[in-house]
Amino acid sequence: MLKIPSLSVEYLKIPISGASDLATFPVEMAVVPDGQDPDSDDWKTAEWSTGGEAMVLIGPGTTLPLTKGVTYVAWARLTLAPETPVLTSGKVHIT
Repeated sequence: MLKIPSLSVEYLKIPISGASDLATFPVEMAVVPDGQDPDSDDWKTAEWSTGGEAMVLIGPGTTLPLTKGVTYVAWARLTLAPETPVLTSGKVHIT
């Protein structure tokens, strides 16, 4: 389990493998409390890292200010018409 301090502002990354051109497709991420599925408004526009990871900025002052003491699960959603794969990643505990 990844542990991130509640005061940290950093990119949360999900490695995604598959076709070599995945980074040309739109990607979104949701970070929700463990045990919950993302709702439609939980999805945030994400970016691609140069290493083929979906990434979104988390922490104070971002669109994802996570709560201290809560364990979250990160999700990625790709738009690969006609498919829209949704992938889960590991848990993130905010300390």
